Amino acid sequence: MTSKRKGGGRITKTERMNWRTLPAEHWNTLTFTEYFRDKNRELYGVEYAPLRNWRFEQGVIKRALDEYGPEILRAAFDECFNGYRPTRAYPILTAGFAVAYRINSIVPRLLSEKADAERRESEKAATPVNAAELKAIW
Repeated sequence: MTSKRKGGGRITKTERMNWRTLPAEHWNTLTFTEYFRDKNRELYGVEYAPLRNWRFEQGVIKRALDEYGPEILRAAFDECFNGYRPTRAYPILTAGFAVAYRINSIVPRLLSEKADAERRESEKAATPVNAAELKAIW
């Protein structure tokens, strides 16, 4: 699957690394890796290191991306960062830790909220027009 920009053309590796400007729908493993590197540096002042090694961490991210999609995963990771309090033993939040232990309690709620919003939108679109609105239209 190749992602294309709205204006056409492929999204470059450099553009994928800039998670602040890339829409969440186009995020991939590289984007999430850069997101974790930057957020740990900004929030905790520490350089990022993966949970076990880079291959393991990127595999964990890829599986989570395939299962939940980039928008839900981004929202779940945002909540993980909001709730994480570093300790001396664990000074950073790793993607591997977030996927293995944190997002399991966050993703079901996010999926439920997304389904509720989609249901409300479909009900709103299917709402019949009353006679007064018809007269106003004509």
